[in-house]
Formats: sequence, structure tokens, C-alpha cells
Amino acid sequence: MPRRPADKPWLHKSSQMWCITLDGKRQYLDRDFKVACRKLRKLRADLERVRQGGREWLDAPFADLADEFLSDIKARRASGTYRNYREQLLRAMRAFGTNLRVGDVRKLHLAKIEQAMVDEFSSSTVRDTIAAVQMTFNWALRNDILDLNPLVGYRKPAACGRTRIVTDEEFQLLMRHADVRFRRFLLSLRLTGCRPGELRMLVWSMVDLETALWILPKHKTVTMQREPRPRIIPLPASILKMCCWMAEGVHSANDHVFLNAHGRPYSKDCVVKKMSRIRERAGIEMKSGENLVLYSNRHTFATNSIGNVADTELAELLGHTTTRTLRRYVHLNADHLHDIQKRALGR
Repeated sequence: MPRRPADKPWLHKSSQMWCITLDGKRQYLDRDFKVACRKLRKLRADLERVRQGGREWLDAPFADLADEFLSDIKARRASGTYRNYREQLLRAMRAFGTNLRVGDVRKLHLAKIEQAMVDEFSSSTVRDTIAAVQMTFNWALRNDILDLNPLVGYRKPAACGRTRIVTDEEFQLLMRHADVRFRRFLLSLRLTGCRPGELRMLVWSMVDLETALWILPKHKTVTMQREPRPRIIPLPASILKMCCWMAEGVHSANDHVFLNAHGRPYSKDCVVKKMSRIRERAGIEMKSGENLVLYSNRHTFATNSIGNVADTELAELLGHTTTRTLRRYVHLNADHLHDIQKRALGR
């Protein structure tokens, strides 16, 4: 049985350390009893200070706690990381409201996020959104803002592995039902194999029309590279021509390349919902429990390219650090497998 809390330190015989039980956890203080008593007084004072601060924050809106967390992320992490966390927390607050107090947040509110997002977003996006809320509370706990995290143990939805690719017929349907601006976005995804986030954040300073390249100095895998280098995306002739035409109305190198109908850059929620509406208008249904999403274009690019280039070359085009990641993106159908067999037999 666990030892009951005591007012004074007690001796742990096997280690010969004076200990105390606080909040159900054993704290080892010191081998000297007087030193252990001094440490205990300081420990209790610190704990009381944390609890007093925690009570102040319990009455504050969750939006205020999220702002504090984001300020810390903005100061210490990459701009893309800050932007992702901000989008995820805004998405969460749309599900449970901005007036929810920190002390009232429960696992039920994570379930509400899941219920609100399940029809429009992939399970991976739902999982990331819930994780951002949990991470905010973990951060508050580590920084002595709160003394407990009520969201520990919530079972997030499993991240789904995408296997669906976009057929030529499905892509033509999508293009037919999309507006002009979003057609450019879809076409660029299909012909370059870019991540949707890379297109959303692309600015004109990253576009080199003379060499027909997009050069992204900050990207998803830059922190995993031994020698950090930019992600370089070669542009097919049709995309280069489109960029040359779009560049005529550019006023600043920091302007985004792909803009919505209001002249603002696309947010993640915007492109996800837009894709959902276009898919519905085009009558493209779910297959094997999986919807056609923007990321499906990247999987299609990888699947169509396999066999035409070496694995290392394809990994470079997709912006992967190793060829092992290709397994997630390449989905060979029967025609591909028959072609591989013929080449293996030399026919």
C-alpha cells in the first residue's frame, strides 16, 4: 500500500533518504534530517504558489491561455510551427467556443472537437487539433501556470493512412466544379507533388521564373536534415507559364502566390472546406472509407512517378529526407504490378 501523507519527512530504509509524500507522489529530500526539513518547507511553499497561480488562471478564458502558449511558441520555434498551432487552436475554439473557462475544460470538450470536425476533416487533422489543446495544458503545467491537466488520457482518433489516388476522370470533375483561382491550386498540386501547406505559404520571393523553380528556404523536413538546405521544386511548363502570367499583378516579394477570391492567402480550413464542397458538387463519393482530399494529389504524383525515376530522385522531388517515406505515398494498382512483372521478366 502507498504510504499515507505525513507532516514530517519519513525515512526510506533501503535508500536511507528522508522522504515525503505530496499529491500521491514520493519526494526524496535528503539523507540529513534537518536539510530534508528545509527542502520540505521550500517544496510546500512552491506548491502553494503554483496552486494560487493556478486558481487565478482557472477563471480565465481558454483563449487567454492559448495566447500565452502561442506567444511562447512564436518566440522559440519556427514560424511554420507557430502558424500550425495557431490554426489548430482556432479550429478547436470554433468547436467549443471562446468563452470557455480554463477551469471548466474537460475531456468532453475534446469529444466535441472530434464531433464537429469528423465530417469535413481527416482523422489526422482531428488528432492534431486535439493534441494542440492537450499540449497547451501540458505547457501550462510545465510552466507552473496550472497544477493539473484535466485532459490526460483522452483517446485521440488514430491517424489514417491515405491510400486513395485521384483518377484522371475525378480530377477533371474537380476542375470543372472549382473556381478559377482554386483550379490553379489544384493543378499545381497535381503536377508538382507539393504539400498543400507549401502552396498556401508560397510567396513570390520563393519563385524563380528564370530557372523555373520554387525555392522554399523553410520547409517541413529542414530540421531533419544534417545540413539544412532549401526545398527545390522544379516547375512543369504549364505551371511556369501560369506563374509568369500571375506575376504581372504582383506588388511585393512577400505577397502570396495563391490567393482566394478576397485577395487573401488560403488558410488550411479554407482549402479543406473548399475541397469538400467541390467534391460534393462533383459527386465524388467515398471509397473504402476514404474521401478524396487535397493530399491525394501528392499520393497520385508519387504513384504515377514510380518506375519512371529512381527512388532517390522521387524522394528529392517530394521533399523527403529518405526513400523509406515513399512507402506511404506509393499505391500500386493491378496495372502497375503487371508492368513491374513484365519489366522484371524482360518482356
